[in-house]
Amino acid sequence: MIQLKKHINWVLGAVFLLFIFLGLFIYKNINSQPDTVISPEQMPVIKNETETIDSKTEKNEEESVSSSQIMIDVQGSVHRPGVYEMNNGDRVIDVIRKAGGFLEEAETRSVNQAEKIVDEMIIYVAGKGEEVHPLSSDKGNDKGDLLNINSADLSELQTLSGVGPSKAQSIISYREEFGPFKTIDQLLKVRGIGEKTIEEWKDKIKFQ
Repeated sequence: MIQLKKHINWVLGAVFLLFIFLGLFIYKNINSQPDTVISPEQMPVIKNETETIDSKTEKNEEESVSSSQIMIDVQGSVHRPGVYEMNNGDRVIDVIRKAGGFLEEAETRSVNQAEKIVDEMIIYVAGKGEEVHPLSSDKGNDKGDLLNINSADLSELQTLSGVGPSKAQSIISYREEFGPFKTIDQLLKVRGIGEKTIEEWKDKIKFQ
């Protein structure tokens, strides 16, 4: 009887040890599975949205600055005649200041100092007693000898028949308020200009 109990205890011990070894085996296999490692090449690329926005903003600002630059030719009675880079919205007086200002013998009334400048505009400051001839700011076209009604200054407009300082100023004031003239009939909206006047001008002016 005692031997039987010993035999049973030995079998139970063996089974218990077997379960222990089996549990350790399973536990070891589970923990020995390699962890998944993501290489730098496999990692998703996250774009820096701030950098992208900043880049676009800088590009737009550069294009805006570039498009606002215009070139103006200043001639006549100024200290430093030449071509100057200006900004859209500047006035004739701003260009003259950049050119060193009027000479002592300059006829300041020969230009409209308050006029807004346009790209490729020619500003000629006459001397006192000098006869003023219109200068064209357009290049190489079959209308180069016609007066550009949209860029002519106060003195140039007065070369048209029937135009004095007052009427020339009215033309400039109108285009500054409403934009450049597109047709000759639009000139009828300027005070003091009638159909007879524009009939005389039709072969002497251009609009671009």
